[in-house]
Amino acid sequence: MENKKIIIAAGGTGGHIIPAISIAKELMEEGVQILFVGNRNSMEQKLAKKHKIDFAEINVQKFYRKITFAHLKFPFKLIKSIIDSKKIIRNFKPDAFLGTGGFVSGPVGYAAHLTKIPIFLQEQNSYPGVTTKLLSKYAVKIFLGNHNANKYLPNNTSIYSGNPINQNAVIEKDMIDFKKLGLKADTKKIFLFGGSQGSVVLNKAFFPIIDDVLKNDFEIIWQIGSYSFNEFYPKVKGIKGIYAFDFTDEIGKIYNSVDLAIARAGALSLAELETKKIPAILIPLPSAAENHQYYNAMELKEKNIAEIIEQKNLNSIILKDTLFKMLDKIDEFKENFTSTFHANATKDITSIIMIYLS
Repeated sequence: MENKKIIIAAGGTGGHIIPAISIAKELMEEGVQILFVGNRNSMEQKLAKKHKIDFAEINVQKFYRKITFAHLKFPFKLIKSIIDSKKIIRNFKPDAFLGTGGFVSGPVGYAAHLTKIPIFLQEQNSYPGVTTKLLSKYAVKIFLGNHNANKYLPNNTSIYSGNPINQNAVIEKDMIDFKKLGLKADTKKIFLFGGSQGSVVLNKAFFPIIDDVLKNDFEIIWQIGSYSFNEFYPKVKGIKGIYAFDFTDEIGKIYNSVDLAIARAGALSLAELETKKIPAILIPLPSAAENHQYYNAMELKEKNIAEIIEQKNLNSIILKDTLFKMLDKIDEFKENFTSTFHANATKDITSIIMIYLS
């Protein structure tokens, strides 16, 4: 299908932007011309450039949930960003709009509605964000990454698709080189990660129980993250049974090598863990918008493939107790996994959009 054009908007966090990039690349494979709209000097601009996706800038400000002088600018920036989005749409002449959430997609999606462009949405979380909820009444199709989001969005246009996730993580077949990293091949392994910057809260709760973990013949793969790497890495460097690092490009190999994860509850991380069938202890980020990480985590807990520790209750004793109880029943947790849609979500979403445009 030639000459079809789609405008895509997402921003704020990688959780919104990465699905947009994944779907954009798949649509481009189908011959669709893509224009990604986002904030200047933003994560979405950097990622669009990296993946050679055309990009148009607007200047939109998020709505802060605390009292701030920035609120005074908000309505003016919002109106201007809608006007700018309408100009971009008029010039690009798209056949459809796709929004994957975040404050950036709001004005572009609303401009698409005003110019009568068909609207598609992809919602990653169990509890939808404000932008998705506001645009949902105009959408021809809403692709859900989690089943529970269906409670909050129009049933007639919502469809469960799973979340577009890192395909490199899904298709990777190899494990990490245990010997090279100072680990044994035949031990149970725990993977602690809190995103690329890491989570200081998770790291601080985990560090005091390292000796107990190692004494019980479990080994540790620890993505400390960039933020507190200099604090924790020197304390564990050279200890047998620990592979610690700040960031990795080998996440697929790590997933293939571990038995249990300790992590935050971002939608994409959970989709990857579920796809790779890794039970987890989840500590939702309480400051996430609408507490959506808690709802994401609850969906996995209800499937009996994860346990939740709320951050207000998190300490080393509770983490250790939960960890060893789960490790005792690790095979039972693994048996609770069923097949998911996440691995094929990008292709499935793309094919539905292409059918609509044909």
